[in-house]
Amino acid sequence: METVTLSSKGQLVIPKGVRDDARIAAGSRLQVSYLDGEIRLRPLPDLAASSLENVAGCLFKPARKPLNEAQTQAAIRARLKALNAP
Repeated sequence: METVTLSSKGQLVIPKGVRDDARIAAGSRLQVSYLDGEIRLRPLPDLAASSLENVAGCLFKPARKPLNEAQTQAAIRARLKALNAP
């Protein structure tokens, strides 16, 4: 187990071994939560890596009635989120 010290600015350095194991680097986004007396950091997926080409055709179902633009955008966002979830 590694030990870190919080700076006066509220910053801490995640040890290199932990960063390597978690595959996080400078600019990585982390979710921070406080549960049961523990501060937890969870790497978030890079949503920018997905594109329309990754989800093209995922909404097609022959028996489905056409979606309006708002429904289509919501479905695309949901699919991208599901594809990038850990």
